[in-house]
Amino acid sequence: MVEEDPDAAQPREELVPGWRVPPRTRYDYDLRIGDAERDAAMAQLREHFVAGRLTFDELTERIDAALTAKTQHQIDGLMADLPRPPRAARSEAAVPVAAPDPGRFLILAMLLFALATWILIMAWMSRHSYGYGYWTYNPHLPRPPGNG
Repeated sequence: MVEEDPDAAQPREELVPGWRVPPRTRYDYDLRIGDAERDAAMAQLREHFVAGRLTFDELTERIDAALTAKTQHQIDGLMADLPRPPRAARSEAAVPVAAPDPGRFLILAMLLFALATWILIMAWMSRHSYGYGYWTYNPHLPRPPGNG
């Protein structure tokens, strides 16, 4: 009687050291596609029509086929006799934005502190300087008790 292989359920990566299963790419022929891939294929077909590589009848046939395509293989079949679109030139890497300067925040904090201090000093002075000149200019008003 033949015994079952205990390693049969394990993935190949674990059975053989150094074995790597190549990752699936978007060009696997049995890979199902979505609306985004169909739209991209139709846009490429329209560009080929504008460039004069396809007639109107060919364009409508291929767009119909692209709308019903379910796998990447079907899309690749539509584009097989057409040149590939040129790759977009890579734009230069975005210039990294410098972090905000902490000195700016320090200056802003100091200005806010100075403004708050000035407001508090003005409030204190207006409260405590009320009795010093008021009765001097208006002597007919009664003086508060204790200010003799």
